[in-house]
Amino acid sequence: MTPSLPFLGSVLGDRLQGFHGMKMHRPLEATNHPLVSVIVPSFNHANYLRSCIDSILCQDYDPIEIIVVDDNSKDGSVEILKSYGDRIIVLHQDGGRQAKGRNLGLQHSKGDLIAFLDSDDRYLQGRIRVAVDAFLDSNDIDVVWGDYRTIDSHGAAIAEHRWIAKNSDFAKELISGNPICNATVTVKRNKIEEIGGFDERVPRVCDGAAWYQLAAKGYQFKHIPRLLLDYRVHDNNDSKRFVPMTLDRDTALVSGVEAYLTNGIISTDRDRKWLRNVVAKQFAFRAAATVQRSISHSLRSQIQAKALETFGSTTCLKLLAIVQGFKQSTERLFS
Repeated sequence: MTPSLPFLGSVLGDRLQGFHGMKMHRPLEATNHPLVSVIVPSFNHANYLRSCIDSILCQDYDPIEIIVVDDNSKDGSVEILKSYGDRIIVLHQDGGRQAKGRNLGLQHSKGDLIAFLDSDDRYLQGRIRVAVDAFLDSNDIDVVWGDYRTIDSHGAAIAEHRWIAKNSDFAKELISGNPICNATVTVKRNKIEEIGGFDERVPRVCDGAAWYQLAAKGYQFKHIPRLLLDYRVHDNNDSKRFVPMTLDRDTALVSGVEAYLTNGIISTDRDRKWLRNVVAKQFAFRAAATVQRSISHSLRSQIQAKALETFGSTTCLKLLAIVQGFKQSTERLFS
């Protein structure tokens, strides 16, 4: 479970209340063909939904269980889902978006391995098979992820995103700036259940929040240097909702930092100093980006101030002062 953050309770209120645990299942079975459950939250993506589902159905691996969780779509998505018959499992929810949908799908899934895909994206061929192979090659691996390609609304390629390690300690690299694209991830069922599934308090970055919690427990991540996914960029991407996305990212980051400290991933004075600087830089970057968009939000300032105050770092406080000064000078440009 995500550790509590009492020092932020007065600021975030319900955003930092605990989330429900989940029923525990058996560990990954010793089999050459474990069942993979692919969970697909879906909301008003009728234009892309067939491409998404077909990309799973055409994978060169079996068995795969496809669970689509529709969030009260009004654009014809439900009719498209019905056309697949018993080839997919369709669940329905009314509100809650990705985090709630992934948890609902997880609760109804049967696979020992869990994979994810958003309804506007699509898998590339071999995506499931290479992930399963990675688990079968090593019993020590808990999470597998890979590279991805961005595409436009018509499916044309924009750019390839291939990860290059910057730190030999992946847990540190993860908290420095999450490089993982959610739909490239396959995770052992018992591990994602152990942390209580996805944190519904941060619905837009529930995936990154989960990776922080898994890394904090010392679970092993393996990167596959191969393109596994087409990530679609279009006008209705959730990531373009800047203010709520930024708030969720800050909340998830602070929760992740608490987990790293609680579980001893960060234990030495040197590492603590490094982590304080990492947090401060991320806050500074997002604060600057917020100002550049001429957006003022007192809640995120309170989140940052409380977190930095708790760390008690002179460096962090100086950076916060720089950010506030930058904010004031930049706001004058928009006045």
